[in-house]
Amino acid sequence: MPNLFEEKKYLSNSKRVMIGVDEVGRGCWAGPVLSCASYIYPSKFMNLPKIDDSKKMSKKNRREILACSPCFSKCAIGCSTVSEIENLGINVSNDLAALRAVIVLIQNFNLNTDKNLFFDIFFDGNRIPKFEIFKNLYSLIRNKIKINCIVKGDTKVMSIALASVIAKETRDILMYHQHNLYPQYNFKNNVGYGTKEHNDMIVKHGIVKIHRRNFKPISTIFCNQ
Repeated sequence: MPNLFEEKKYLSNSKRVMIGVDEVGRGCWAGPVLSCASYIYPSKFMNLPKIDDSKKMSKKNRREILACSPCFSKCAIGCSTVSEIENLGINVSNDLAALRAVIVLIQNFNLNTDKNLFFDIFFDGNRIPKFEIFKNLYSLIRNKIKINCIVKGDTKVMSIALASVIAKETRDILMYHQHNLYPQYNFKNNVGYGTKEHNDMIVKHGIVKIHRRNFKPISTIFCNQ
């Protein structure tokens, strides 16, 4: 279960802020990749709802966390589109979504009145995002952040676990809307991930604009036709 061990290290330092980041949609055949950056209010540490890695929570519980999260946290979403995924590749697109989320969240702090705030950004996994690729965007926060990675962070660190839940539920809602546009692919259930049914529907109906055309499962299907 995730805990607040890392977050509590910052209680004695009013000039440093801890932010957790996680993404969802990396391996999907359709739809964007989303990242969430989250900050939990220290005053709410003792009254948090039960939060776990999103993969271990029911849809109902994830939806409840999404609904009540503004009461105990600040969160921001960053997105990379299907077009960006196709043009940049999934790793770079994932980094771009994370950078966008981090920038939006940091801008939600009042940096005009407290210019000395510094942000420690904690990512799930062991890969450091290559923010420097996006020079103009990165320049907005380059001197305000330090990047940290924690393997299996969504099972250990509360801020990362919260980010995983918010990212997951936000993307699921987006894909439910896509289901209304393209019901034949059953996006409300597979949310863009590869399933046998999804594969069969691509073979039968072809692809639509939210499919990632250069992802190997989809490109392979069309090469074999």
